[in-house]
Amino acid sequence: MVGRAPIAAARSFELCSRRQNDNGMSDPKQPIDTAAAPASPEPLPARRRLLRGGLAAGPVLMTLVSRPVLGGDRTGFGQCTTPSGFVSANASTAGRGVACTGRTHGFWKNLSASQWPAPYTPTMLFNAVFNNPAYNPYNGKTLLDVLKLGGGPPNNVARDIVAALLNAQAGLTPVLTVIAVKHIWSEFITTGFFSPQSGAHWNADEIISYLATTKPV
Repeated sequence: MVGRAPIAAARSFELCSRRQNDNGMSDPKQPIDTAAAPASPEPLPARRRLLRGGLAAGPVLMTLVSRPVLGGDRTGFGQCTTPSGFVSANASTAGRGVACTGRTHGFWKNLSASQWPAPYTPTMLFNAVFNNPAYNPYNGKTLLDVLKLGGGPPNNVARDIVAALLNAQAGLTPVLTVIAVKHIWSEFITTGFFSPQSGAHWNADEIISYLATTKPV
């Protein structure tokens, strides 16, 4: 009896172990793998900053790309057109979209004679250049004198006309020739207006407004 008790106890333990295995419980005879499953790697700080920076930069980049390109006073170039094209404001008009880099009367009056486009000089008489017809109140006045004139019409038109003449001669305003500039002054001084096309009549302010588009600098 004594010898059979340990054998019965061993068989009872073995039977219990088999039942535990059948119920999905761990087998105490099998070694337990204590190695933990690899955790998801945490992004490096530099990588996290890069990802956040890239997401933040997206809208900024889109804003810069979608912003319309502006010309004129910031770049030294302006989109200019012929007088008739300025009236119609039609993109298909001849001269539309040409880059002009004309200078103002204030710019030209401060330059030395050597910096003026030949054959014009600061001491040349205004009525010797604009003589169709000559404007008697300007008798004896030089081109430089007219550039320095103050006041309203016709002085404000005259000083812008001299600047337009020099810009055209220097090749800064492809839409305006020297002849065209002289014609604007001639028609204005004889009729009080300039007609860029049939049915359109520009007064002094409108002439000045047009010439301003040809001289963004």
